[in-house]
Amino acid sequence: MEVVGLDTSIIERVSRVLRNNIERLDTLDLCDTKFYPPCNDNPENILRYFIVMVAMDHRLSRPGKPYEAMLEDGFYHGVDLLYRLGMKKYSEDPGFFDPAHLAQVRIEEIESWLSIGGASPPDIEARTILLRDLGLKISKLYEGRVTRIIEESRGRLYGSLMEPGFIDLLRVFRAYEDPVEKKSLLLAKFLVKRRVFTLLDKLGIPVDNHLSRIAYRLGIVMVSGNLWVKIREQREVSREEDILLRMVIRRGYEAISSEAGIDPATLDDYFWLMGRRICLRDNPPRCDKCLFKGFCRARRNNSFMVPEHYYYNTWYY
Repeated sequence: MEVVGLDTSIIERVSRVLRNNIERLDTLDLCDTKFYPPCNDNPENILRYFIVMVAMDHRLSRPGKPYEAMLEDGFYHGVDLLYRLGMKKYSEDPGFFDPAHLAQVRIEEIESWLSIGGASPPDIEARTILLRDLGLKISKLYEGRVTRIIEESRGRLYGSLMEPGFIDLLRVFRAYEDPVEKKSLLLAKFLVKRRVFTLLDKLGIPVDNHLSRIAYRLGIVMVSGNLWVKIREQREVSREEDILLRMVIRRGYEAISSEAGIDPATLDDYFWLMGRRICLRDNPPRCDKCLFKGFCRARRNNSFMVPEHYYYNTWYY
């Protein structure tokens, strides 16, 4: 029998450690103009940039083919390279992010934009389809203004059939249809932190690969049966299994956010950065720098030292 559930004792310990170390929680600088538009920029331009970049913010590397390159101002890897190329495009050709242009964007444009040296995302055609869909629907449904989506949400993530919230409105776009809402919640987090979206609801946690890996290693989420065997052996899980796993992981982090009294945006930033700097996927984790090393399951039992669950062919995360 397969079981996926939360370990409340680990959630309590993680929450307690976070409460006692709030001053040590690193967060993203969303005004860093290497990756994001200036904070005093036109709100519609900011919204267009983020809705496009988050739509592109899914699996960039494949085993043996990392997405990384040396640019004129330094070396960039993964999502850093994506957003650096995004800001270069934004600075050189802001009209690229206009929904009218996106609706007709060509594969060659996307390939030229996101490829540099030997680095290129593996699914250029799919990314082109996502951006065309995004541009067409913003043009047709929202008069070409992303601001209209914010206005129609009335400050809510979720609403009703007659008065949908932000997440509800985003579901019309193929890039934002994920039932676990990773991209939608990431976009909401960015816009709230950039103060172009005033939210009345509480944010949810956007679950990506870093958060999944940490949840398994710490023991926040416990998996048994054949599904755990798949995770251990890096065999691909099904779409339904992926959704199940990520939904439970999301609930785990949201429980930590509530119990620790830390807002979800700060919590997500911290664990995402932890996954990039400390609890590494392909290199030995830097356990000496981890706040949770005293009770981390993977540190005590190497069988929990998994990368994350294997599900590559997706544009959800």
